[in-house]
Amino acid sequence: MVVLVYIIVFFMAMILSNIINRFFPRIPLPLIQLIFGLFLGYFDSKHVLRLNSEVFLAIVIAPLLFREGEESDIPSILKHWQTVLFLAFILVFITVFSVGYSIHQMIPSLSLAACFAIGAALGPTDIVTMTSLSKEFNFPKRVTSVLKGEGLINDASGIISFQFAITALTLGTFSLAKASASLLLAVFGGVLVGIVLGILNRRIIGILEELITVDVTGHLLMEVVLPFLSFFIAEKFHVSGIIASVVAGVLQASRFKKITLLDARVDAVTNTVWKVLTFAMNSIVFILFGIELEMVFFTYNAKNIIEGFYLIFIVLLATAVLFVTRFVALALYYRFVSWRRHKSYERYLHDALLLTFSGVKGTVSIATILLTPELVHKSVQSERSIMILLVAGVTFCAFITGLIVLPILGEQKEVLRDHYVEIDILEEVIAQLEEDAKKLRNRAALDVTIDNYRMRIQDLVIDSESNKLKKDLYKLRLKMLKMEMQGLKAAYQKKEISDFAYEYYFRYIKISEQRISHNFISPVSFLDVMLKRMIFNIKLRFKFIWSFIFHKHKRQKLTSDEKRMIRTMYAANTKTILAFLDKAKGKYNSKLIDYLKADRIREVEILRDRSFIERIIVKAKLNNVEEMMRGYYLERKIIFEYKEKGKLTGKKALELQKNVNVLESYSLKERDPNLSYSLFDFLRTC
Repeated sequence: MVVLVYIIVFFMAMILSNIINRFFPRIPLPLIQLIFGLFLGYFDSKHVLRLNSEVFLAIVIAPLLFREGEESDIPSILKHWQTVLFLAFILVFITVFSVGYSIHQMIPSLSLAACFAIGAALGPTDIVTMTSLSKEFNFPKRVTSVLKGEGLINDASGIISFQFAITALTLGTFSLAKASASLLLAVFGGVLVGIVLGILNRRIIGILEELITVDVTGHLLMEVVLPFLSFFIAEKFHVSGIIASVVAGVLQASRFKKITLLDARVDAVTNTVWKVLTFAMNSIVFILFGIELEMVFFTYNAKNIIEGFYLIFIVLLATAVLFVTRFVALALYYRFVSWRRHKSYERYLHDALLLTFSGVKGTVSIATILLTPELVHKSVQSERSIMILLVAGVTFCAFITGLIVLPILGEQKEVLRDHYVEIDILEEVIAQLEEDAKKLRNRAALDVTIDNYRMRIQDLVIDSESNKLKKDLYKLRLKMLKMEMQGLKAAYQKKEISDFAYEYYFRYIKISEQRISHNFISPVSFLDVMLKRMIFNIKLRFKFIWSFIFHKHKRQKLTSDEKRMIRTMYAANTKTILAFLDKAKGKYNSKLIDYLKADRIREVEILRDRSFIERIIVKAKLNNVEEMMRGYYLERKIIFEYKEKGKLTGKKALELQKNVNVLESYSLKERDPNLSYSLFDFLRTC
């Protein structure tokens, strides 16, 4: 039972870390998870949440690298195969010896094998930092391709080097000749196992498809099981399970693409499942690392080997050695490339710098050092503790260095995006739908569809603006939301609006929250508004439940008086908001103010419409699937016409058509009603 409780707490820590990162995106997710791990370790979970080294390698590292192989762009990697192999193998081994030997010189009491194990753990790079920065900065495509190829292969070479170092550490002997032979056998054997299992998996799925005995679930399970199977079979033959998993992933991605309904469904589900699994496995690495760090800090006295300040100095020096080694190796490599190609060396120097500081450490380095066996011998236990501390420190310093230096080296992306053609397409769709609406008596469902297209246009208009304007927009929307809440709260306390009407208006506020991007406003300001809203709403929930159960409210629909209350409330809040926007004209961009005012006034103009509550307050669908399908048909038709007229490139037209497909699939999906509102509706009828 205790183990189950700890597992539940572990998964809650994963969920909370993601929520915190969403509210505070500038705080790296691994750092949040590391802190959670320290807390779990402090509460004595270290004796429960432990994984065997082999199991950890199989159920965490192998699937992660399998997915990397599956998502890899093989043609781009092959284009730069020489650079990739240099970084993935030669540079990893250089790093092992340079970092390992440097640490051994600074800490002579730490065995050379343990120091080489540290160097091996710090050999693999983590491109997560580069990927996250590439959203804001441009990196040359050749650099990105090289980094992805390096990250795909050097994880395996680093782990193999680490295993050799650990063998030397535990057995006390090491032979370079035997290690080299074992390395070649492990690599080629792993490649062979990965190829065989990848082809076998593809053949089995093909046979099952021919027999019509495979479905989405079965297809997905076979893919998820493949990395584990590859790892265990390869290890059984004493070759590299990691290499086998990577190769199996590459073969899985390179299968022939069949345009069938089954393959389309499998692809949609697979991406979602792997996204969740990848997040979970990365989280496991950093939370377990936090637990291990807590154990090291509180059960191991570092002064037995080295003073604390000297340890910090060693971490900083090892980080410097790591980057200097990488830069020197890359500089010499590109010097040779420039000489062989008879081109200027300066053109390669910037690439060398980018590749140097993009080679930061992360998940694999942390996961690798956790594979260190915990032996009974006291001296080896001490070595394990100092190894974990050094890898943790260097990983953190390298991560911070990359975050600081890469924005300086990278070219800042153009913030403005041109969505004018897309806006024109959506405007034409709205015009066509308006023509359709003129022929109908009951146009409520079509009006909701038109509102949906207007919302999409608003999002495109906002996305076309600069980050500064977006920041101002979301600041103003947050203030407007605060006014909306204050107006509703005041009206409710004065009994100017009923419980039922309050519930409907509260839905509008919750929908308005979703239009505020956390990335452009202060998380503290946003949390302040949300928490106040939540506290006030929780108090009212108890009152509502009590009223529904004991006072037997049986109404399911708003009365005409309650509809009037909502319209009056909306008009009063609009008056307050428009007055605020008029005063804000001097502080904010006048076009932004006019945009927000026009948007609010447009909604007020619908006040006299009988479907105002559904269109504006609830944003209901009103069973408008047919109308949405009509809109998507028109959208596809206009995209095709724009492409034929040369207003859209083929690539852009394809991208827009994919977006329409996603929206159409989502609109056709049957969804259950919201549980809380359904519960209240049920209680009203009891």
